[in-house]
Order: sequence, then C-alpha cells, then structure tokens
Amino acid sequence: MLKSFLIVISTTFFSQFTFAQLPVSLTLPQSSPFEERCITIGLTEIGFEYSSVGIKEREIWGELVPYGEVWRTGANRNTVFTISDDVLINGEELRAGSYGLHTIPGENEWILIFSNFSEAWGSYFYDESEDALRITVPAEKMDSKYEWMKFSFSDYTPTSVEISLKWAYRKIPFTVEVPMEVTFKNIEKQFKTLPAFGWQGWVQGANYTLNNEYRLDKGLEWAEEALRIERNLQTIGTVGKLYVLNNKKEKGFEYATELTKTWPENWRSYYSAAEIFETAGENNRAREAYLKARDLVTDQNSKYVIQRRTDQLQ
Repeated sequence: MLKSFLIVISTTFFSQFTFAQLPVSLTLPQSSPFEERCITIGLTEIGFEYSSVGIKEREIWGELVPYGEVWRTGANRNTVFTISDDVLINGEELRAGSYGLHTIPGENEWILIFSNFSEAWGSYFYDESEDALRITVPAEKMDSKYEWMKFSFSDYTPTSVEISLKWAYRKIPFTVEVPMEVTFKNIEKQFKTLPAFGWQGWVQGANYTLNNEYRLDKGLEWAEEALRIERNLQTIGTVGKLYVLNNKKEKGFEYATELTKTWPENWRSYYSAAEIFETAGENNRAREAYLKARDLVTDQNSKYVIQRRTDQLQ
C-alpha cells in the first residue's frame, strides 16, 4: 500500500515538474492577420502597423464596432501610426514619432486620436490625457465592399498623401502633409556627408530647389559650390538658371554664352543655354539656341524632343 502511494506521489511530482518546463504560451496563426503599410513622401516615411479584421457576415458599424466609443481601429494591439518627421494631419501639427491610433466612429463623422502611448492592447486602457492630437473627419460611404479592414494611400503629391481607412462600405480619409521645409532640411543634412570632391550632389540639391521653386537662394549657393568643384555642362547650366531665378538675368546670360563658346560643337551646350534663356522669358533667344542644338544632334529621338520644345516657344 505504501509502495503504491509513493508511486502516485512520485508520478504526480514529476508530471507537475515536466509541465512547469513547458512554454507559457504558443505562437499560433491569427484570425486577424498583421499588416504593415508604408509610404515615403518627400523624404518622410509614413507607416501603419495593425491587425486587419474581417466582416465575416457580421453587422459592423453600430454593432460590432459601436458608435461613440473608443475603438482600437483593428484587432489585437492598437493600430500604430509612425512618421519619421514632423507633419501636418489635416492641417494640424504632429511631431515625429510612433502613436497609438484610436478612433471614435460615428454615422457621419469620426474622431481620429493619435495617442502618445502606442503599446496598448486594444483600447481598454486608453487615456485621453495621453492624446497628442485629435481631429474630426467625415465618414464616407463607398459602393465597393472591403471585406477586410485596410489602410490605403492615394492622391500623392510631392508634399502630401491622402490616407483612408476602408472597411465594410465605409471610407475614413485624412491627409498627411509634409511641409517643403522638412524635406529641404533633410536634403541639407545630407551635404555634411558628401565627399568634398564631388559636384553631383550639389547639382542635385540645386535642381531640387529649381524644380520646386523653393529656397532658390540656397539652390544658387549649392550650384555655385558645384561649379567651384568642376566647370562642366551641368554645373554651368544649373548655376545660369538659378542666377536668372534670383533676379540676376545678365549674370545668367554670361553662363549661357560660356556654354556655347566652350563647347561650340556640342548640342547639349546650346540646349542648356536655351534653357537659361527660356527661364528668363527670352523666348526668341531660347528658340535660336534650341534650333542650333537640333541641327547638331544626330539622335532622332533627341531631335524630335528639341523640335517640340522649339515649337512650344512659338
């Protein structure tokens, strides 16, 4: 009897010991799959981490997701919204960082909440005092059905993007804007790491200001630095256009003349000179230089492009 009792005790002890060594929990497939969505506007990264949730023949709005109550905006952990730079959300400032994205759904309007605490499980412990930003946005109806909740990007511009939460015939849009100055500062920082002997990066930066008509004074400084490093068709042409745009036309025209005198048999020199004149609104002089470039070029595709530029000036 005593022997049987000891066997039972021993078996129970070792069974408990064995179970104590097992992992506390398993990693199993999730019914609400984890998704990551990201986009880069300018040089600013914008991203979401969330668990998508399906309709699964359920009534969503006002039922599964009640109106007027804080919602995690997905499943499992709260949705996380991350931006690498300071941005504007529907015109309101939001600093760089990661935020817990909660929402308060309504029939016609939603409140979007960007919480400084981004590690919450759901919205059970949401604290309004931790809000970084709240905005109210319209709730739009869609003809198409989204079985699974998702965030999508649309209407891209160099400085903005529209982001929409889409699920169950409903679309909740808002706009993220990256101020031009944010992108400009990111470009400016890169010059600290450029090799001192390279001119290409300075020309790229100068052309960015030129193409976006932003901080042209700084663009001229960068173009002059490129020119100091090396005088070639690109550096001279870029600095010439930027002198014109900084209200120094005659100085810009000097560089147009230098181009055609230094490389009289190269069609690109006349093309660059034409761009300087066109930037200054001197269409007749620009047309004359384009025609000279057209006559010198041998590639038929380039000849066609130059002819089109010439015709547009008429």
